[in-house]
Amino acid sequence: MNVRNPSFNRHRAVALAVALTACADRDPRFALSMATLPPVAAGSALVYVQPALSRATVVDLTQPTPAVRQVAVGDDPVLVRARVTHDEALVLSRGQRGSLGVAPAPASLTAITAAGTARRWTLGSPFNALAQNGDGHYAIAYFDRNASAGRLLFNPNEIAVIDLDRTAVAGNPVIRTVRSFGGVPNSVVFSPTMTVGGQPRTLAVVLSDAYVTLIDLTHPERSEVTVRLTLPEDTRAIAPAQVVFDTDNATMYLRADQSNDLYVLRLVTVTPESATGNDFRPALNQLAAGMRPADLALFGEPNARKLLVVSPGSRDARVIDTVANTTTVVPLDAVSNRVLLFTGPSPRSATPALRALLYATAGVASAVSFVELTDIESRRSQNVETLQLGRIINQALPLPERGVVMFGHPTSSIGSLSLLDLGRRTAAPIFSEVALENARFDDDRQAIWVAPQTGERLGFIELTNFRPGEVRLDAPITDVIPVSIGTTRRVVALHESPDGWITVVDGTDVTRQNAQSLRGFLLNGLLNEGESQ
Repeated sequence: MNVRNPSFNRHRAVALAVALTACADRDPRFALSMATLPPVAAGSALVYVQPALSRATVVDLTQPTPAVRQVAVGDDPVLVRARVTHDEALVLSRGQRGSLGVAPAPASLTAITAAGTARRWTLGSPFNALAQNGDGHYAIAYFDRNASAGRLLFNPNEIAVIDLDRTAVAGNPVIRTVRSFGGVPNSVVFSPTMTVGGQPRTLAVVLSDAYVTLIDLTHPERSEVTVRLTLPEDTRAIAPAQVVFDTDNATMYLRADQSNDLYVLRLVTVTPESATGNDFRPALNQLAAGMRPADLALFGEPNARKLLVVSPGSRDARVIDTVANTTTVVPLDAVSNRVLLFTGPSPRSATPALRALLYATAGVASAVSFVELTDIESRRSQNVETLQLGRIINQALPLPERGVVMFGHPTSSIGSLSLLDLGRRTAAPIFSEVALENARFDDDRQAIWVAPQTGERLGFIELTNFRPGEVRLDAPITDVIPVSIGTTRRVVALHESPDGWITVVDGTDVTRQNAQSLRGFLLNGLLNEGESQ
């Protein structure tokens, strides 16, 4: 294994830090915490954020010797996320409250590329959560009720809408307060592009207790639309948990905790009342979906949409015809709380068709159900085939494009992993010493990489032939991050070290000889950073 240090001499820096520690007048720069936020991949680079220094360290892996660059971010960074479908990292910072000799600074969002360039948007309020739409065009910063805002007073219903394809100009970001009926945002989901009123739209759906708020991101100047899911006197905690979009019919289906119904919001075209008015309004309807529905999926032609819903409380599946408003109950032999639609063959037919796999996670079942969707209303349970796995299912990693699902089982059982072949409907055990929640896919889904909680061996499964393997590294692995470098596959194993320690593994030729270790990169420019403050 090759071991490389950045240009900054780590050993001299550590020796200097130790020497200064012994001094009575220790330089305050060495009292700064070296802790980082969990790193993310930005294309061909790994991005670490050090909150105490308000900077990001970008490790560019395109070169034989990785280049290390530092990029300034806003004060008090609280999270870093990879930008969806883009080779950038997004850093959300709460800003500076101000103290003796330190001026206040606004919150901000910084986008960082692998080359170390940066763009920044001023947000104002100290948001602590970030959501992105499916193509990384829009982001919404908001307040997570379970995380600290770091301020005495703040408005929990305030949000910032950022167009990430545009620079910071007037009108970007858009800062607004969403309407509240006593709740605060729990999460934000985004629609795919939907045609409403003859125009393509992207909608943000803000989920709050007992109501949802729709924001037209295509026209951010227009007012939001709020839809209550309960009557004012209803005190139930109806918390929206899942949204499924029918883009052809401008309709969305909501599943909520503590509710036996699905909520249907159909967007009806209307004439705007003003320049800030919307040209649509939602028509609300409800569909009975069994006892505490846990998951749903939409299928069928645009003029004959149907919902497949699993309700573990009822131990059945339901097919809801959204046009005729009829429901078909399909009894199941195994409890299910997840729906996976896939297109593929079956043991009885080599012709690919849309089918469904119903299964349960969280250790409540050891069997799965295959459902033939054709003529399901008339054939009902005759279209259901139950497969016993013989092991309780804890987690699942679906790979429908490869025709398999990987299940994680309790480590005490025979084979803590198994591969379910969706076409053959067979399950093969894989012996593993680690849990499935530590697994990561390659970007091109050529392999699954598994990092143990303790130990120095990185495991992998080639998804082309399902061959497992492992490689021994030099230190215990805390996490693994696949990185794309053109057509080259690389996997970065993270090691516990305050000064930064990674091992870059060749994802095609997984050998110890081809691995490269890099350590000490978080110390780069540390003295200069302190001098510039």
